[in-house]
Amino acid sequence: MSEPVSRRSAFAEKSADEIARSYLGWFRRLRACCAVAAVIVGTVAVAGLVVLDSLALYLLGLAALVGVGVYVRWRVNREFQTLIAIINTDCDAGKWRGAISRLREHDARRRRARSLCDCYLAIADLEELRPADALARMSGLSFGRRSALNVMLYQNRVVCASELRDAATLDAALVALRELAAGYRAGSKKRELAERQLADLELSLKPREAWDAEDEARARGRVEAASSHREHVSWSLLLADRELLAGDAATARRLLDESDLAPMTPRAAARREALLARLP
Repeated sequence: MSEPVSRRSAFAEKSADEIARSYLGWFRRLRACCAVAAVIVGTVAVAGLVVLDSLALYLLGLAALVGVGVYVRWRVNREFQTLIAIINTDCDAGKWRGAISRLREHDARRRRARSLCDCYLAIADLEELRPADALARMSGLSFGRRSALNVMLYQNRVVCASELRDAATLDAALVALRELAAGYRAGSKKRELAERQLADLELSLKPREAWDAEDEARARGRVEAASSHREHVSWSLLLADRELLAGDAATARRLLDESDLAPMTPRAAARREALLARLP
């Protein structure tokens, strides 16, 4: 059995403003350090060509400059991704919305950053029981044709459309996700991610009364191996629904135990309450 996922992140005791200020302060320090490094490397490269008449040193300097740029983008993306623990671990949709909204204001001129923030804010909409607002926010959003961020975008659209019983939007998002997965190289991490998310979505959309033993086993596996607390809660609720339909109230009650599911987003809490109401 896998280790239980954390239910408390490094952001749990911080406000949305504190989180945003800390991130932006870190970003400014990184940018300043990299700017200094770029100036030094650029100076060395030009000196190598002009003073030492060394084309090799000049080209090496240019390569180093490119490396600095690649490193900055990788480091920023990695640091930004840590923020998702606010919603995935602490399940604090309000704090998540507040922090991302402040970062979006800072990055308003950068299209990619703005789109990513909007996709993240759509998660806040969904988890605060506003799937129509989430779909509207995601309307027109897109990332690079082969970007793995599209997996999250299409996944969010599928879930929101399912909540709204919008069959046309749901089908279109599923088709887009299937095409995205098929376009990734076989065996690549991107393809593995897209195919796993697609399989999870298809199982969650399948009527629980139609689940077979293989479906139940997959759902139990996802409960145990969830990568975040929010995911653990979601799969526990799906499995509890199945157990209620199968007449196993005791197992459903165990799956709905608040001590295991807390903390929850408003959406998860509402789903749990609806399932509790069906217990005999």
